[in-house]
Parts: sequence; C-alpha cells; structure tokens
Amino acid sequence: MTVNPVTHKAVLLLRPGNSPDDFTRQLRETGRECFVHSFIEIEPLPVNKEQLTQLKQKHWDGIVIVSKNAAHYAALAGFTGVPSKYYAVGPGTASFACRHLNTAVSCPTFIHQSEGLLELSELQKLQQQNWLIIRGEGGRELLADAIRARGASVDYWEVYRRKQLTLNDPELIQQWISSVGTIVVTSAEQLGYFLSSMPNSAQNWLESSQWIVPSHRLKGLIPFGQSDNIKVTGSAADGILMNALIADGKTHD
Repeated sequence: MTVNPVTHKAVLLLRPGNSPDDFTRQLRETGRECFVHSFIEIEPLPVNKEQLTQLKQKHWDGIVIVSKNAAHYAALAGFTGVPSKYYAVGPGTASFACRHLNTAVSCPTFIHQSEGLLELSELQKLQQQNWLIIRGEGGRELLADAIRARGASVDYWEVYRRKQLTLNDPELIQQWISSVGTIVVTSAEQLGYFLSSMPNSAQNWLESSQWIVPSHRLKGLIPFGQSDNIKVTGSAADGILMNALIADGKTHD
C-alpha cells in the first residue's frame, strides 16, 4: 500500500481539557487550526484523613510530583507545608506544583521523562532514604523501581484516577480525517483510547498523519511502520511541543 503524506494544516491535540487555552490560542496565532479532545476524564480519589496525617508527619527525603493533576489534588487535600526536597519530571509540572504547594520543585533541564529525573545527581545514592511519589492510580512504576534499586523505600499516594471517555460521534471523526494533518499525544492511555475509537476508515489518515510525542516509549506504541512521520520531542512541556508544531508547519507548508 502506498501512503501519501497529508497536506492539511490542522492539529489534533489529545489531552485533558476540551476548551481553548493559552497553548491552543498561541497555535492558532501561527495560522494553524487546532482541535482539542480528551479520551480521559480526571476524577479525584477520596481523601483518607488518617493517611494524609501520616504522610504529612513522616520524614521524606524526596517527594516526586508526577503531574499537574497530582499537584492539584494533593494541594486540595491539604498536603502543604511538608518539608522535603520536591521533584517533578518536567518544568510545567514543577512550576504548577511550586505555585500550588508553595515549595521549591526541581526537575531535569533537558530530558523531561522519568529517565531524565533519574539522571539528577541527587537521585544517584539513596540508601536508607524514604521517598514519596504522588500520582494517579497506577503509573511511574519505572521511577519507583529505579529509586528502590538505589536503596530507598518508596511509598505511593494516589490522589486521582483516570476514567475513559467514549466517543460516539462519527461526524467529529470525519472532520478530523478531512482536516487534520498532525496529531499530538502525550500519554499512552490517551493514545490507546484514541486508536481503539477510530473506525477502519481512519487507517489511511492515521498512517499518513504527522505525529508528535514526548518519548520514544510512546512512539513505540504507535502501530504504524512510517516512523519518519513521528517526531519525538523529549518533553511534554508546552513550549517544546509548540516549537515542534511550528517546525512541523514550516516543513509541510
């Protein structure tokens, strides 16, 4: 089968929040239409007050905030004023957590993934340390396993869950097929739910679209042979994704 590259200019951004934000407005200012859709709904988990008290009283050598949602729901639960060194995978989460938890948060400079965080000098020797990972249900097992392998004990505090949102809108899918040339996705769950929602008629579009993803791990989950259509940014930070989209627009003008 011969797959011809698409020439459409619109972008499909797969992430929570279907309403326009600064990112989509900035993208539209560059002349590119942007559709935003999420196949995931974020729900807070009930707060166990006894557990929260124990978490706030325990000594932590390091606390990892895995996402903006983790920071948001931890702050809502009252997890503030807990002395420790705080870390995030990327600058977006670090900045968000800094504001909402009122504490300094460190993150990798270049590689905004678990692997980048694990390369920080502070995370190399962790013998007999206590670490807390604040996250949603499941996820970041690689990070916890690596921290344990370096001698630390790791506890999880799960503050939210992800719920799949079904898509029963053939007209919307057809609109994407007819106008979208670049697909941006930053999580494996979004990607999986998106692909499982697509009809067989979308196969050619999916194969010929340009893809932008933050990691090689996510790239490996896209089941298409044309890997040259997939750009790996190394980060899900808005600024880096925006630069990749601007470069993509220039390449395919």
